[in-house]
Amino acid sequence: CAICQCLTDLDCLVTTACSHCFCRQCLPVWLDKMNRTTCPTCNRDLLYSKNNDINNSCMMMGSRSVMVQPLENAQPLSHRLLKTILVKCPLHKGVACQWTGDYGDLQTHLLSSTAHETDNLTTEDSKLRTESSAPQEKGDMRQTKQKHLSLAASLKEEANGQFGTQHYQEANSLYTKAISVLRQYELEKTEEEGQDEAIDLLSTLYSNRAATYLELQDYSHCLDDCNHILQRLGTENVKVYVRASRASIQLGNLEMAKTFVENGLQQKQTNLVLQKEERRLQQMMQWVDVGNRQLKNQQNAHAKATFSNLLKEAPAAISFLLGAAQADVGLGLTDSALRLTKRVLTQHAQNAKGCWIRGQALFLMGDSNVGIQLLQEALRLDPDSQEIKESFKTAKKVKECIETTQKKMFSRQFAEAVDTLTFGIEQYQPLPTKSSLYATLYTQRAQAYLRLKKYKETLRDCALVLYAQEDHIPAHLIRFQAYHGLNDHETALSEVKDIRQKFPQEEQLRKAYEQADFLLRKQRRIDFYKLL
Repeated sequence: CAICQCLTDLDCLVTTACSHCFCRQCLPVWLDKMNRTTCPTCNRDLLYSKNNDINNSCMMMGSRSVMVQPLENAQPLSHRLLKTILVKCPLHKGVACQWTGDYGDLQTHLLSSTAHETDNLTTEDSKLRTESSAPQEKGDMRQTKQKHLSLAASLKEEANGQFGTQHYQEANSLYTKAISVLRQYELEKTEEEGQDEAIDLLSTLYSNRAATYLELQDYSHCLDDCNHILQRLGTENVKVYVRASRASIQLGNLEMAKTFVENGLQQKQTNLVLQKEERRLQQMMQWVDVGNRQLKNQQNAHAKATFSNLLKEAPAAISFLLGAAQADVGLGLTDSALRLTKRVLTQHAQNAKGCWIRGQALFLMGDSNVGIQLLQEALRLDPDSQEIKESFKTAKKVKECIETTQKKMFSRQFAEAVDTLTFGIEQYQPLPTKSSLYATLYTQRAQAYLRLKKYKETLRDCALVLYAQEDHIPAHLIRFQAYHGLNDHETALSEVKDIRQKFPQEEQLRKAYEQADFLLRKQRRIDFYKLL
């Protein structure tokens, strides 16, 4: 790499315009943070917009599109050659490892359970140890422990290097191997030489592995490692409390995060990072209280904004995702609610609130059968929830009203159809104006009013739908028919012209325009028979 002067990583990047390789973490710094757009080696312009060669692939770095690709994709042969470079084990200084092999096999060697073994003994060595004196055996044990400590420290340094280059999964694996080397000393309660050093190193390894879990968004394991340190190893490192707090926040458990921060501040009251975490937690807990209050008072737009702020701080928190989804359902934004609940149910399929909110969203979209099934599943998971019970009963009643209305319209019982739809609308309150269910109920009632020749009521229901959903074509068509029923063909023609400009490909609007134009010309035609 021309920037850091080190051997590039296996996931390195290559400029597709001039074929120069750079580390994945070095090139973005050069291009973005230093505000440059040229190749560090040859100064060739890498901005995609200034190059006409359409064969050069590009990728985004910061806010700019540059002609750069992973070496593995852009030049597979070069990548294979990179993997065959002969390298030594990076632990050769710490544990005198003599391994030499291909660059592509290095990570496999480092994680191998048979590599760097320090306690393998032959049969003859075992016999000698059995026959040796107790002092000599203790000396051998101390020597073995020192070898284990040296190996774990070397693995830790290598893992720190991987973490610094943002290879978090590789760093995690190396920390795990280092922990396995020292885990046997965790349960020892002796005061012999090297015991405290082993415990301190174990504490550091668990803490560093928790940091990798945090970067990998594996918050449960991060919290497990932090709790393991605090409960079994003990530490004065405040980073453990910070990482535990951040993992708890991402899991949506603000009370637990607050406990970690308070415990950390008891050890170091002047720590600026913990103080910042405390202020952040106070703000988030305030947002949670405000958001829940807004949901309770049906202030869905404000609740959406509040939970959006919380999701910026903790994008994976289940409670925040469900709060935002519930606000979306209240606003009738069913697509957004489905996306949010999918993220929840993918991880926690048995989440009752997730099933409840998703069931409501599907029902509001018009998928009544699946919506009711999900509401029933939510009720099975949480049979004591009054909210879920009410939603399930309401959904069944409204579905029954829609099915009954279709039968009434087919048998020309239009007045009964109006009464049934009015009952259904009254049952589902508040009914989100942006939802498909809202448009369906009011449009069907407008159709029934039209068949009863109650044109003013028809126009009123159509206006309610179109005020919330301007692109609802069936409501426009029924509205045009109501104008024709009132002999106001001119208004119908004027409005259908405006709508056709927005939806020029809509065939039904074309037919409505032709009908309005014909009726208006017919109305303006002189009736000679009447004159005679």
